Amino acid sequence: MKLSSIRQAFADTIYQSAKNNSNLYIVDIDLKSSLSLNKFAKHFPKRFIQAGISETNAAGVAAGLAKTGKTVFLTSFSCFSPAINWNTIKQSICYNQADVKIIGSHSGLMSTSLGATHQMLEDVALMRALPNMEVFSPLDSVETSKIIRAIFRSRRPSYLRLPRPNTPQILNYRSSFTIGKSSVLKKGKDITIVGYGPILYQAFQAQAKLNLTKPHYSLEIINASSIKPLDSKTILKSLKKTKRLICIEDHQKNGGLGEALASLVLSSGINCKFKHLAVDNHFGRSAKDYQQLYDHYNIGTEALITAIKKLI
Repeated sequence: MKLSSIRQAFADTIYQSAKNNSNLYIVDIDLKSSLSLNKFAKHFPKRFIQAGISETNAAGVAAGLAKTGKTVFLTSFSCFSPAINWNTIKQSICYNQADVKIIGSHSGLMSTSLGATHQMLEDVALMRALPNMEVFSPLDSVETSKIIRAIFRSRRPSYLRLPRPNTPQILNYRSSFTIGKSSVLKKGKDITIVGYGPILYQAFQAQAKLNLTKPHYSLEIINASSIKPLDSKTILKSLKKTKRLICIEDHQKNGGLGEALASLVLSSGINCKFKHLAVDNHFGRSAKDYQQLYDHYNIGTEALITAIKKLI
């Protein structure tokens, strides 16, 4: 499968959007090259604000620009923003419903060699908890471009979670994205698998391996790239059919999508078996390959296959 860069898709889309809208600004926290923003900074120097290594100040600057009518993208690594400046995001951006889009790159265990300090595994929990904040995590580079365009049109605060490495391109360019909607990537009848981000590709790998075994298992794979607001209707419709649910995410169990799904299932009254594959109350660690980390934390393809067999 073709590999492509989610970070580059973000940078290309934001550059094209800026060409057609003079109100689009970027406030960067000294990570221009890491987020592929050199081209934007060169062509739109007056709309590229380099705040330096000052996360809290950068969030305040972004909020201030937004209150003057600008649409602002606040860009950094997720281990710095929203991790360091969360209180300013809460008070200056969310409370004021400022039109700021927070881009947190290098999220999850995919930042392999950077180790525990940079492998942000708590950002979804932090941002889900904030009133007025919407939370998104693209499946691949194609969906990244579509989410950027959607949140740019929206006037609401939002958080977009991006990984570091090139990842499989799963979607085609005809696919669509709507805030608050999930997409069924593959229909099935035995188990519903819900996730977000590139880790969801492992559901397709699991299905391919299971197709070689007897009995066969039929997986329904749902991309919940809109984590908040969550598409309850699509997920519950699937669960009424399969009665089995696996959530897989490159994030802590605490506060992640799995907890949102567990709450949804309990409040719906559906009798459903459930497994949550996520990092279980641990920090990350260094590795040469993020697949090694996925296996170590029991969120890899083999762990997913084991969970599928146990549920059935």
